[in-house]
Amino acid sequence: MLQSRVSIYLLSIGFHIPDVVGDLGPYFRSISYEHAGHGKWPQQFYYSSDAIGPILNIQRHADECDSGQYTFLSLLGSEVSSAGPMILDERGNLVWTSPYGRNWGLDVQMLDGEPYLTFCAWPGPGTHVTCYMLDSEYEEAFVIRPQNGWGADGTEFQITPQRTAVLTTSMFAPYDLSPVNGPRDGWIRDVGFQEIDLETGALLFEWRWSDHWNITDVLVEFPRGTEGSREAPWDPFHINSVHKDTAGNYLVSSRHTSTVGYIDGSSGEFIWTLGGKRNMFRDLSNGAATSISMQHHARFLKEHSTLTLFNNGVSAGGAYYRSKGMVIDLDVQAMTAKVLQEYHSPHRIGSESRGSMQVLDNNNVLLGYGVNAGWSEFSMNGDLLCDAHFGPESRFGAEDVLSYRVLKRNWKGRPKTAPDGVQRGTGIFVSWNGATEVVTWALLAANADIRNYTPLVSVPKEGFETRIPVPVNLTTSSVRAAALDGQGNVLGITRDLDLFRKGEHAIQPPLVVQD
Repeated sequence: MLQSRVSIYLLSIGFHIPDVVGDLGPYFRSISYEHAGHGKWPQQFYYSSDAIGPILNIQRHADECDSGQYTFLSLLGSEVSSAGPMILDERGNLVWTSPYGRNWGLDVQMLDGEPYLTFCAWPGPGTHVTCYMLDSEYEEAFVIRPQNGWGADGTEFQITPQRTAVLTTSMFAPYDLSPVNGPRDGWIRDVGFQEIDLETGALLFEWRWSDHWNITDVLVEFPRGTEGSREAPWDPFHINSVHKDTAGNYLVSSRHTSTVGYIDGSSGEFIWTLGGKRNMFRDLSNGAATSISMQHHARFLKEHSTLTLFNNGVSAGGAYYRSKGMVIDLDVQAMTAKVLQEYHSPHRIGSESRGSMQVLDNNNVLLGYGVNAGWSEFSMNGDLLCDAHFGPESRFGAEDVLSYRVLKRNWKGRPKTAPDGVQRGTGIFVSWNGATEVVTWALLAANADIRNYTPLVSVPKEGFETRIPVPVNLTTSSVRAAALDGQGNVLGITRDLDLFRKGEHAIQPPLVVQD
């Protein structure tokens, strides 16, 4: 399955192709893929579902990456017609997606012992960014929006054990820009975060960057032209992560100040700042620990002592260098910072924006390259284990397809919707968007008792969509397909599917040519 191939899709009517399969699977070290020979966003379509799945190019794979977890993307881009959160299995096959629109930070978070999918999304013009919590049935359990006239920034959405949500916010605000040679009656895109009660929507804590930071202490120059007006506010701070810790304080990251800061949860004042013009730490790594630039996704690995982040490495002038993941040791008594480990892209990727770093349960480290459509997994000591692209490297940075973060999590999806099925040629194609426990698909007569049945044929589940061959000696004219778990229990069943007989004209599958 992991082999390079060319796929040509030709819509045919009445053209018999008996051996078409379901998912195409990934490419493996395909040179043509990386030169956009399969499109700016290599993708695949399905017969039984309107979902669109990615086709990966696996550059490297080691068994150490096979943890049984799923890969979580927040897919968007100019070539993505159905932007939305997306889950892939370990082989790169689509598991679930939903067209929520432009989205950020798909993750799994716990609330009262139950897992939820969490993300923020912007459906399009005339709407507002909204943050969502979906239960294991993909139903919207909570919908969260900021208060006090602020809009959701979308880049961060944390659920706390206190049943609150912490989310990044933004607002266009008048601001005196004369200290940076801008207009006195200028405008900025102010940013901050809020903590909100999940049940009542009550605002519990609010923080805004402009109350605590001078615009002369940022690392982006005020541009000439129309920026700084009400129609085009200047973005001097640009928050991109916030995380509340067990002490009740907040770890924040600001792209345009190149600063990670630790904020007192009562007073709102900075306890310390790392990097940027207001750095408070003495660097024990020859400048490497405090010279972070345009970083993203700051987290405590060990609270108050060890920090992880994705260092984009973008200079104030806009040039960008090799992005990397970093583990930084902080001594907040001596106020020293030291780099413990770095994780470098094998392709010398420079991510101008976005990006993520996650320390996995098995101590591997996962980097998502943000604006560049790929991810890498490393051992804790920095050895590259796995490397995958979901867009061609020759188009990196073009924003054809990207994911704000790339994460790996455990997840069990049990959708309330029924499985989908359709006949194409001599096969029944079946899928079930979001179902993670299906092991086998069984074809049944439409009138079969699902409590006591004999399948007409059974096949193992393959990827997102599976082809079930229709037996040549079948006498029934209508069938259903049942999704079975590992113990043979029926998880869900399709509607009745009327079979086409020989000589009848059904829409046949597209031609697939492989080299």
